Formats: sequence, structure tokens, C-alpha cells
Amino acid sequence: MSEWSNRYPYTNNNVNLFAPARGGVYRLIYKNGEEYYVFYVGQSDDLQRRFGEHLSYSEPNECIKRYLHNFNCFFRFIEIASQFERDTLEVEEIKKYEPSCNT
Repeated sequence: MSEWSNRYPYTNNNVNLFAPARGGVYRLIYKNGEEYYVFYVGQSDDLQRRFGEHLSYSEPNECIKRYLHNFNCFFRFIEIASQFERDTLEVEEIKKYEPSCNT
């Protein structure tokens, strides 16, 4: 399996620069003081497209919108081609971090 990417500031520019148009699992992270916290875990067959959707005005998840508006946010991802492996890792990550926007 691939390694998790670096943590990148969550901007459209960084999404275009660093996020692949390939499948994977991702974490959305915010910084509060000096600490980082995962607020959402997801997966997609096209990470670049999905990150862009979260940044758009049409994002349906109000919780994600609040974090993106109120905090310095970041993203990181791991490329995974297999849908089964993405499903499995996404569940593991949600159990591990209990992100507030995955309700």
C-alpha cells in the first residue's frame, strides 16, 4: 500500500498541485493552536475532483463548510486503487479519529 501524503494547506491551488485524479482515502484536518485534528474522513475514485467539490459553494455537508470557513484546514491522502481497500481503510480511519463531520 502507498504511504499517506504530506499534510497540505487546503486551497484550490494545492488541490490542483498535489491531489491526484486517482482513487484513495483522505483526511480533512484543522489546526487549533499548535494541534491538528481530523474533522472528516472520506474516499473517492478521483481525489482531486472530490477535494474541489468540498471547497465549492455547493458542498452539502454543513459541518465541513463550517470548519473550512472557521479554521486553517489541511488535507492528506493515500492513493488506493481497489474499492474494497478504500472501503476498509475509510472505516478504520473513521473508527480511529471519530471525525465530527462524519455523522
